[in-house]
Amino acid sequence: MSTPQQRTGPQIIGANPEISVWVSANAGTGKTQGLTDRISRLLLAGTSPERILCLTFTKAAAAEMATRLSERLGDWAVASDETLTAELAALLGKAPSPDLLAPARRLFATTLDTPGGLKIRTIHAFCESLLGRFPIEAGVAPHFAVIDERTTAELMAEARDRVLADGEVGDELAHISMLVNEEDFARLMRELASARGRLHRMIRHHGSVDEVARTARTALGLNDDDTPQNIISNALDGIDESTMKAAMETLQGGSPTDKKQGAALDQFLTTPPDQRHDLFHSVYLSVFLTKDDKPRKNVITKKMGETHPDVLATLDAEQQRLVAVLDKLKAVRIAEASHALVVVGAALMQRFEELKEQRALLDYDDLIEKTRDLLLTESDVSWVLYKLDGGLDHILVDEAQDTAPDQWQVIQALAGDFFSGG
Repeated sequence: MSTPQQRTGPQIIGANPEISVWVSANAGTGKTQGLTDRISRLLLAGTSPERILCLTFTKAAAAEMATRLSERLGDWAVASDETLTAELAALLGKAPSPDLLAPARRLFATTLDTPGGLKIRTIHAFCESLLGRFPIEAGVAPHFAVIDERTTAELMAEARDRVLADGEVGDELAHISMLVNEEDFARLMRELASARGRLHRMIRHHGSVDEVARTARTALGLNDDDTPQNIISNALDGIDESTMKAAMETLQGGSPTDKKQGAALDQFLTTPPDQRHDLFHSVYLSVFLTKDDKPRKNVITKKMGETHPDVLATLDAEQQRLVAVLDKLKAVRIAEASHALVVVGAALMQRFEELKEQRALLDYDDLIEKTRDLLLTESDVSWVLYKLDGGLDHILVDEAQDTAPDQWQVIQALAGDFFSGG
């Protein structure tokens, strides 16, 4: 055994099993050692190995943690009294009781004899093992298999092809296809597939696809009857014809730039009202906005504005009104595109789920979701925790900042009885 590694005060506190802690530190500063120390001290304090759960972020991290702990306990089993005393003193931050040496040496054999060994695994591996033990309670096929990312991508491609072929969401697909090219459409389908977990949670939270769309419209400040057609019609109705005509006539007597603006207004105002809709963007808005739909810095020349401040004020006010109209049009288009995406995404997700169910397959998101639902069902959670070798007393989470909300719900359910009566 090498010379015991000395711990700092915070490291000793973080490994103290009598308190709950959250450790935040830079990479390479010993967080993994801190987890290993905490498990070691839990075992030294008499906690049964099966009552400890350590959740890591990756399989590699789980393997590293298990290896470190196994090597440490193996070293303790064969160390001399002097060496083991020094190691325990460094771990505990104080001299150990002589009575602690013998139990420390037995820990290696104790962990080896624990059915299934120490529970050091990824959250997905833990959920898979839990569902494997309680498939009926979780509502999954007892012979389920977990698919990897490659198989998930293949199934998602098959689900996408079915969605494209059945025509059920043809209108929404047509809407999306008008907004993106073929390459972007393929990328969009991949992004929808990768975000299926968030999409599912969003639809479940709001109750339906229609409610998601309604919520989005509300967030964008839109009413149910706001459509591009209605917004443009209202904008046309809001034009003060006589004021705009007077401004147009004044502009026609100005510089070439002002005359060009006046000519555009003249073209629009002399068009019959029922035919102006098609000219709204190409002619009328061009007076006030650039080709990029940005407000023109100067609607008229500086000289014209100084000579006719009333015309400048009129056109500036109309420009501000049209900017608001354009913002509302953009909001409607965002809402319509979002609705189309959610509809297509929901159909894609449904086909994907059907394919998995037919073949008794679960993906990584399913593992978390099914476990969460199992543990949050009051009739099942007590039985499940009882069968988990009498339950859990300690949960350690590695890379906790990357743990998703659904994963935290699993952890919260597992720790539900920790503070009962507290």
